[in-house]
Amino acid sequence: MIYLVRHGESEANIQKRYSGITDVDLSQKGRLQAAAAGKNLVQEKISHVYSSPLKRAKDTAKIICKEINLDENKIITEDCLIEVNFGIFENMTWDEVILNYKEESEKWIFDQHKYKFPEGEGYDDIIKRIADFIDNVPDNSLIVTHFGVIQSILLYLGIADDTNLWNFMISNCDIMVLNHNKFERIIRTIAEQRFCKG
Repeated sequence: MIYLVRHGESEANIQKRYSGITDVDLSQKGRLQAAAAGKNLVQEKISHVYSSPLKRAKDTAKIICKEINLDENKIITEDCLIEVNFGIFENMTWDEVILNYKEESEKWIFDQHKYKFPEGEGYDDIIKRIADFIDNVPDNSLIVTHFGVIQSILLYLGIADDTNLWNFMISNCDIMVLNHNKFERIIRTIAEQRFCKG
C-alpha cells in the first residue's frame, strides 16, 4: 500500500492564496487535521515516510509520525514532492490573478490542469520530476505532499485522465490509498474540534 496525504490546512489556504513553492506554516486547524490523519493511519503498516521539504508538508508528516509511533527523524524529504510553481501567480488570490492577469487567467480556466504557469510549471513538469520516485517508492510508504502533486501522481499512474481528474477531490489531510498503483480508497480526515468553556 502507498498512502498519499495532502498536508494540513496552511495559513495560505485560509487566505485562499496559491502558495505553491512559497513556504508557509500550518494553521492550528491544520495541526489538528494532521493529528486526526495520524489516528486514521494507526492500524496501517507504514515503514517509510516521505515528505515535501516545505514546512506545511513536513510538519504534517512529523505530527502523523507522532500519532503512529514512528521516529520523525526517519522522514525522508524529497524535492520532487514540492507543490507546483505557480510562477507569476505565486502567492496570489484568485481575485488578484484576475485583476492583474485577466488574459492568462482565462487561459488557465480553459486549459485546466494542462496549463503551464508563466515563469513556473505545469503538471507535465511535476510528472517528469516525480516519475522516478514513484516508480521506486517502497511498499507501505506514506507520502506527505500537495494537491497538485497528488493529482500529477494520479495522472502518471493512469488512475486519472483528462476526463475524471477532478472527480478525485483531496481535502487537507485526506489520505488516498493506492494498492499496487491502483486506486483503492480515500480516507477522509475530519479534525477534532476543541472547545473551551466559559
